[in-house]
Amino acid sequence: MSPRRIGLAVAVLALVSAAGAARAQEAPRPQDATEEAVEAGKAEHRRDPFRPFLLDLRPEVVKVPLTPLQQFELGQLTVSGVVWALDPPRAMLQDNNGMGYIVIPGTPIGRHGGTVRAIEPTRVIVEEKTFDYYGNETVRQTVLELPRENKPQDTAARE
Repeated sequence: MSPRRIGLAVAVLALVSAAGAARAQEAPRPQDATEEAVEAGKAEHRRDPFRPFLLDLRPEVVKVPLTPLQQFELGQLTVSGVVWALDPPRAMLQDNNGMGYIVIPGTPIGRHGGTVRAIEPTRVIVEEKTFDYYGNETVRQTVLELPRENKPQDTAARE
């Protein structure tokens, strides 16, 4: 190669390296920011190596806003009255502050995803589905009864 060509090649290399250094000092492009966000998102979705793999098999729970009845534990609610003659029957539940709530079968209730399964003349049956450590689903029924002083008296038994 001639000295002139070598000098031209050195000059081109100097220009290319200067342009690369100028680009490196520029602010990151929006595309680079999205690539960083994608990498951060991948780290969030990685599996915890210490978590039992059976827990990943249970269905995903969709979080919806809670109703006022879903913010109470079942022990905080008492049955204050039942209307049995309607279709569907209705019951009034009362919290510790005296606030009343009317429920029908199918009403979501309690902090553990329970629903009202049945309303009987003196009680309300609530069913809750829970998962154990191994991911097995168990159904627990809780009975909320009218207090003794509010239970309807059987007039035929008195006579």
